[in-house]
Amino acid sequence: MSELLLVDNLSLYVHIPFCNSCCSYCAFYSEPRGAWQQYKEAYVDRLEREILFYADKLHKPFETIFFGGGNPGCLSFEQLERLLKASQLFGKSKECTIEMNPESFSPAFFPLFAQKLVSRLSMGIQSMDDTSLKNLGRNASRSDNLQGIAYAKQVHALYGTDLSFDLMTCIPGQTVEQALADIDDLVFLADPTHISLYCLTIEEGTELARKVDSNMVSLLTEDNQEKMLSACYLHLKKLGYRHYEISNFAKQGKRCLHNLRYWNLSSYLGLGSSAASTLVEEDQVKSLTQEQDLATFSSGEIFSGYAVEILTKVEYLEEYLLMALRTDEGIDKVQFSARFGYDFDKLFGKTVKTFEPFWYFDSPQSFFLSEQGMMFLDDIVLRLAMAVF
Repeated sequence: MSELLLVDNLSLYVHIPFCNSCCSYCAFYSEPRGAWQQYKEAYVDRLEREILFYADKLHKPFETIFFGGGNPGCLSFEQLERLLKASQLFGKSKECTIEMNPESFSPAFFPLFAQKLVSRLSMGIQSMDDTSLKNLGRNASRSDNLQGIAYAKQVHALYGTDLSFDLMTCIPGQTVEQALADIDDLVFLADPTHISLYCLTIEEGTELARKVDSNMVSLLTEDNQEKMLSACYLHLKKLGYRHYEISNFAKQGKRCLHNLRYWNLSSYLGLGSSAASTLVEEDQVKSLTQEQDLATFSSGEIFSGYAVEILTKVEYLEEYLLMALRTDEGIDKVQFSARFGYDFDKLFGKTVKTFEPFWYFDSPQSFFLSEQGMMFLDDIVLRLAMAVF
């Protein structure tokens, strides 16, 4: 893999697959505390060496940096400091985000923010209601969330750190009123500049999926999910948050720069067990996946276990459609033509006319989805992709 870094502007994603316990809905690769404790130091050592290699090869700051998981808060301050300093060997990025679970965040991590190694804190709250948290299999309670939010506010007040919080909606048993109350609680307590609001999805192989299959849990109907999401979207708009991506809302000037690069299919390097990368070069797009589990990654040679796939032009186009149409800016038709060599209207015009008119906005300059259209993104992209063949 070490010879594959040929791109100029590059973002960095670092995956920390450690959790105190695994949530019942989560399909991201992570391991519970009992499985990762013995590998933690070796895992960090390898990550540090890989980050330093690429930082030196790039020889300038990464465009953006994102430490995600799992829960990076399972690492110690000293371990995170090592990794963050390695990733900023040649200067600060435009944005450096770290995820933290509320029950893990404490003043022990404040020096990371004091040193300006982190500019943005993303905290997974999911819900402010204990029953909903229990239904999601969360390790945190409402009281844990309140403490985490209080510490996050201190970090913002002391160091000017931007704050983002995650909420989940369409949770089994949740009402529209409870979903709106979660938003109001969070905005009142933290006044964040960014909120990610995720609609619960049932991922195959998760504990929640097993409960649904065995009829232990009842999901909201599609109509009720749509009503709940629409109510939340409107409520966030009234509170001053712009809906700039399917699941993301931001105050003016506070969109997540790292995720914008991801949705635009700009080059980013993913390091760590199960991490993915996209490297966009002049004549091809490479998709990289780290296929080693925690134990194998921790004991493996650096740069081992990264599988490379070169996307065909059609695969690249399909990926772009799926990513770009997640955002409120959608597809710029001039940029689309320059990127792929196709005229958007000639390629997709007939298909677009088959969509419900309230799903999208179409002009000579751009094509993007409405909030209602975003709820049908997968179907829309599938129908557009079929027009390519």
